[in-house]
Amino acid sequence: MSLCVLDAVFSINADYDRHTAPTCHRYATWAGISPYLPTSDEQPLSRFVTQVRTAGVEDFSAHVLRNRQRTRAHHGAPRKAEAALGYAEILTAHGLNTLAEADALLADTDRLKSAERHLAGTPGHGSGARLAYLWMLVGADDRIKPDRMILRWLQGVLHRPVTTPEATRLVKEAATQLGCTPWELDHAIWNTQRTP
Repeated sequence: MSLCVLDAVFSINADYDRHTAPTCHRYATWAGISPYLPTSDEQPLSRFVTQVRTAGVEDFSAHVLRNRQRTRAHHGAPRKAEAALGYAEILTAHGLNTLAEADALLADTDRLKSAERHLAGTPGHGSGARLAYLWMLVGADDRIKPDRMILRWLQGVLHRPVTTPEATRLVKEAATQLGCTPWELDHAIWNTQRTP
């Protein structure tokens, strides 16, 4: 779960290959866990919370993650490590400490709504792409990450601006027509957009 949280938070407004993936790998190496799934050495999310709290957000950002990115382009904006800590604290408070517990949370509408309401208050939440991506990472195949890549692709295909909610709806409808999951279509679009 800690790697899912880091991936979701650090992927927003960042080059995935140059910044996000290396950040997750550095944390996995430091924590002594495998950066690849499935893994038998999953670290409980509560352990991640303890590690960040013990080190402090600034030291954790600088020395463990070696990524001091902020949640937005303003020198006073909170660090992404702080947003990741906030996500982790909220998720553990809602009973999500391991990947095995993700299905139960996603299936419990009331608990999920409560968790999402609290997660929306963390720094850098934005349009909700980060949260949608987190659910994708924990196994929700019915979600997409309506980020810049998806929006840019849809705008290029449709030759008009596309909103985040519209992008989500269009990709889900297209996935149904293509006979694939929204996650699979999102991933295909993302791979197309990242290739120069």
